[in-house]
Amino acid sequence: MNNVNKGLGLTVLLGLSAALTGCGGSDELNEQLNHDAEMSFVNSLDYMADFHVKKRSISSGYSGLFDSGSVVSADVPAKEVGKTYSYSYKAINNMINLGVKDSNSGEKQERMNTTLKDGANLWVIAWESDGERTLSVVGKKQQNQADVFNVRLFANGSYDVMIDGNKVTTTEKGQVTSYYAVSSCTDGLQVAGNAIDLCNGDFGQSYLLIVDGNGKRVMAAE
Repeated sequence: MNNVNKGLGLTVLLGLSAALTGCGGSDELNEQLNHDAEMSFVNSLDYMADFHVKKRSISSGYSGLFDSGSVVSADVPAKEVGKTYSYSYKAINNMINLGVKDSNSGEKQERMNTTLKDGANLWVIAWESDGERTLSVVGKKQQNQADVFNVRLFANGSYDVMIDGNKVTTTEKGQVTSYYAVSSCTDGLQVAGNAIDLCNGDFGQSYLLIVDGNGKRVMAAE
């Protein structure tokens, strides 16, 4: 009888050990899972630029960010949208460095870091305000609406936004607005008193507009 009890006890202990090992293994497995994110690069600067992406670690900081091997969208013309880059990473390595530099001289460099979520679809925007260059990350977002241009704005300062002559909002520096429906592509939308030409777009579609005190710099289809 004692031998039977000992046998049952050993079985229970082995079962508990396997369960605990399984839990630990599951955590390790989750950390090794492949995640994905997509990034589209917007150059609203006045010169051609290269965009860089590199995995970030606490120990290395920004080391190697501007190496040639980290370029993901090269020679993006001023006031244009560059390539969309698909980035795969282990779940445990979800921090990345982002950089932009002058394609010709390589001297004008700006950088930032961010944390990714699986399935993220992002705009990486290079912009300037009062002579200072900055990178910002904005999540892509569609809100299509029939028969209008549906737009949201990313601005480098505070500007009044008018639709059909009515003020709808004032932008905030480095922030993106809500969506606004615009029915006329020529003069339906004004920023800081400047008419924003939307006629290169299509009715029913969504757009991100990068704007400054002189009006539109980049129009990007969401």
